[in-house]
Amino acid sequence: MIGKRSVMLALALAAVACGGENAGSRPERVDCRPINPVSDSPDPGGGPVDCTALDGYEIFVWDTFEVEAIPAPGTAWYANSDRTAMQEPVPDQQVPASYILNGGRCIGVQATADAPTRCSSPTSPRGSCTEPLPLASRRAVHVRSGLLTGNGGQLGRDLAKTTPSGEACPFHPGPPEVGPCSVGMGPSEPQKGTHAVADFSDWDGMLLWARVAPGSAAYLRVRAADGTVDDKGCVCNPYTDQNDSSSGCDKWGTYITIDTTFRAYLVPFKSMQQGGWGLKSDRLDTRDLFSFGFEWGRGAWDLWIDDVGFYRRRP
Repeated sequence: MIGKRSVMLALALAAVACGGENAGSRPERVDCRPINPVSDSPDPGGGPVDCTALDGYEIFVWDTFEVEAIPAPGTAWYANSDRTAMQEPVPDQQVPASYILNGGRCIGVQATADAPTRCSSPTSPRGSCTEPLPLASRRAVHVRSGLLTGNGGQLGRDLAKTTPSGEACPFHPGPPEVGPCSVGMGPSEPQKGTHAVADFSDWDGMLLWARVAPGSAAYLRVRAADGTVDDKGCVCNPYTDQNDSSSGCDKWGTYITIDTTFRAYLVPFKSMQQGGWGLKSDRLDTRDLFSFGFEWGRGAWDLWIDDVGFYRRRP
C-alpha cells in the first residue's frame, strides 16, 4: 500500500513539473474578445483634408450618413463579422448608426470652379449633372472591433433587383456564421431569374471617404458583385463543399490602404479582381450590379467610412 506521505510527494513533484506553485493560476479563457482602445493616444481627428480631391468628377451618392434614414426596401446597409470579437456596428444590424466626426470634414470650404457635381440618378447621362456636390460632412459610420481573428468583418449594401421569375433555385445559403460573440442570422435564399434594376455601366468606379484612428488595422477590400457572383443571383453556389469551391460566389474587389487622414478613395471597376477560389467570370458586369461593400480583415479596428457612391469623369 502506498503511504499518505508518498502520495503527497508525488503530487508535489507533479506540480513542479507543470510549473509548480510559482506559475500562478491558469489564465481565464477569453472567448469573445472585447473592444479595447487601439492606441494609448487619443484620436486627433481627420487631419488636413484635400477637399478638392473630387474636382472634375460627377458623383452619384448612395449615402452621406448625415442622417440615420432607413433606405428603401431591397437597398439596405448591413454589417457583419466573424464573431471572434465584439464589433460596432453589431453583426446583422441592418442600418448602421452614424457618429459625429471630430471637427467634421471640409466644413466651410469654398468650392472651386471645377468642383464635383452630384447626379440625382445613376441613369443620368454623363455630363448632365450640374447640382453642386456638398463638400462638408459632420457624420460618418464608425467601425470599432476587438481583435478579429477569423474573416474580419464587412459593411455592405444590396441594390434593388427585379422580381424573380418564380422558378426554384437549386442553390441554398450556408448556415449562419457562428462564433464566441454571437450566432448570426442565416442568409436569405438565392432567387432564380433576378436582375439588377439600375444600369451602372456609365460609371467609372466606387467612391468612399475613409480614415483609421492611430493604432488601427489599415486596409480594406472594396468589393462589388453582379448577378453571376452575388449570393442572391442563383448562378454561383453560396454554400460550396470545402473540398471544391469552384462554383462558389467569388466576388470582385481590390484592396486599399488607409491612413489617419480622411481621404477620398476612387476605386475603378477595372481594377477589381476575383479571389480565384470560386466561379470564374470574364468581367464584372456593371449593367447588373447586385451589391457592393467594404471588407476589413483580421485585426483590431477603429475605422471611419463616409460618403459612399459611384464616380465618373465629367466630359
